[in-house]
Amino acid sequence: MTALDIGTRENPVATTPDTVPRGCQWFTDPDGILCLSPGCMARIQDPDAQCLCDTLAARLDLLTEKLRNLEERQRHADAWWHALSSVVRDHPDEQAILAETRARTGADPRPHHRHT
Repeated sequence: MTALDIGTRENPVATTPDTVPRGCQWFTDPDGILCLSPGCMARIQDPDAQCLCDTLAARLDLLTEKLRNLEERQRHADAWWHALSSVVRDHPDEQAILAETRARTGADPRPHHRHT
């Protein structure tokens, strides 16, 4: 029997009030009643559905890595933006540079404050 066979309907995990399993596992409570601890939406909706915990965990890992990459890219972009802004701000022709930037982009490079 493998670890994947433990916590199934046919082979539930025995528990105590302090050791209820996490994730999708069938278990018996201290009174011997068969219970399911659903860890994924599929099992919450249908106890007999295929467990998607591994799929959801893989998706979470992928999205967590993607978020880390995006945050790193944003830190890099922020460093460039602050350096460029500082150079323009310190340049004697700052106003002319900003006016030309507005004309070329049709945008106002000055920060806008949100009104809530």
